[in-house]
Amino acid sequence: MLKIEILTTGDEVLEGLITDTNSAHIAREVAPFGVVVRRVTAVGDTLEELRDALLEISARADVCVMTGGLGPTSDDLTLDALALAAGVPLAVDEGLWEEIQRIYLGRGRVPPSNRAQARVPRGGVALRSAVGTAPGMRLTLNGCEVFAYPGVPEELYWHCEQTLLPYLAARLNIALHRRTLRVCLLGESRLYDLLRPLSLPPEVRVGYQALHVEVRLKLSSPSRDALERAEALIADALNREAPGHLISHHDRSLPQALVALLTARDLTAGCAESCTGGAVSAALAGVPGASAALRGGVVAYSNDVKRALLGVRDETLAAHGAVSEACALEMARGARAALGVDWALAVTGVAGPGGGTPEKPVGTVWFAWAGPHGAEAERRALKGDRERIQRVAAHEALFGLWRRLSAGGAPREVTDA
Repeated sequence: MLKIEILTTGDEVLEGLITDTNSAHIAREVAPFGVVVRRVTAVGDTLEELRDALLEISARADVCVMTGGLGPTSDDLTLDALALAAGVPLAVDEGLWEEIQRIYLGRGRVPPSNRAQARVPRGGVALRSAVGTAPGMRLTLNGCEVFAYPGVPEELYWHCEQTLLPYLAARLNIALHRRTLRVCLLGESRLYDLLRPLSLPPEVRVGYQALHVEVRLKLSSPSRDALERAEALIADALNREAPGHLISHHDRSLPQALVALLTARDLTAGCAESCTGGAVSAALAGVPGASAALRGGVVAYSNDVKRALLGVRDETLAAHGAVSEACALEMARGARAALGVDWALAVTGVAGPGGGTPEKPVGTVWFAWAGPHGAEAERRALKGDRERIQRVAAHEALFGLWRRLSAGGAPREVTDA
């Protein structure tokens, strides 16, 4: 049995300022190979303690995955600790430094401190990154293969996928087929309950990774046929029991999937937002190529802006208030006209912590979607603090448009309170 350990670094981990989610991710990723993480060690930003931890782990493990400490500042000591533990010098790899500088093109002057990220201990192999400035590092220490990765979760995930998993597959002679589905606005426990009765092929492993309001459903198997059978069974169950919640078979987020769908159909979209403050537009704009579909957005936080830019009537606000079905519908119609788009979505609500009433408590949010054949609105009672309500509301707004487009039907002038 391959022995693997994790070494996570940083004073902020020991002080409880950040939660170590990276170790859990690594453990989930290696599990399909039949590998169980034997031990997780956390060490602060002290060079001698990092060296000692590396020497201890390398004496008993076959593989060590080290996270954090690859930045450009004085407390980023991973490269120094690796060199010290191995008893080898560190030297700047000029080719690697040029690559780091190229990453910075368009961002302004490259800070000189980033040159420290281009150092390589003798015998080490720099692991180039496509998602950040910090390269990873691979070094054999006392027969133990050490993979040092950045602590930023997105960068760590990329490095695991690109270097750690292929290494394990080659070393264990396992051809592992993988597929990652994305499910939106369906809780991890609810998703598990839906899939538990399925008779999936026994050689298929299913993993769950919660991403706020989305869940990554990770399938892996040494058999491609078994993987495809499992994927089909899962998709059928979700489409039957929770229509529309399966967003992607290729690990695309809801904003990514929605931009792709709009672009494929040559449709344009725009947003009118109140309580989300631009979060819906930002989610779409964060997708590369979003300009093909996203025309713009209006952050109408005040009633004056709702009137002036979206055409919300005084009578509507006086009779129903800003957090209402009528206001949401007029916001959506107004945005569609003002932005000249095929589809417009609107969101208005009470994000809290104040502002709620018995009739409209904190978490009351109205959504509306206006398209070529009319508009419709829905209300949600969301739970949590202000940040969570805004985050979920943004996804609910996007999900409503996704459902209407993916179903292929045209909305009617109806409401769902």
